[in-house]
Amino acid sequence: MKKERGMAESGLKDAMDVLQAWVDQYNARAGANIALDSGGESGGAQLRLKYSPTEETISILHFVAVIREGRPAILVSRFEGPTAETSVQAGLWASGQLGRRPGATP
Repeated sequence: MKKERGMAESGLKDAMDVLQAWVDQYNARAGANIALDSGGESGGAQLRLKYSPTEETISILHFVAVIREGRPAILVSRFEGPTAETSVQAGLWASGQLGRRPGATP
């Protein structure tokens, strides 16, 4: 609880900032050989946790904040595979969930 208050008091209001702070803290504590990374967009509609198990692959846990049937929801999907293709696949999924792709149903 003490850490959470510190993050809020330090002005980390954006979801991306909070996620990155958590990832940085995790990496510092874990000292992992495969470090976690984060990404997203301003405002936090999309957030990603990611790591590279090998040089050629990426694993992404993608979160998208949406409104469904008048209620807020967070959709989560996991993607893993070759870096370029997997990144595109995750981005297309998220854009579709947010209604940014033609024919997408939010």
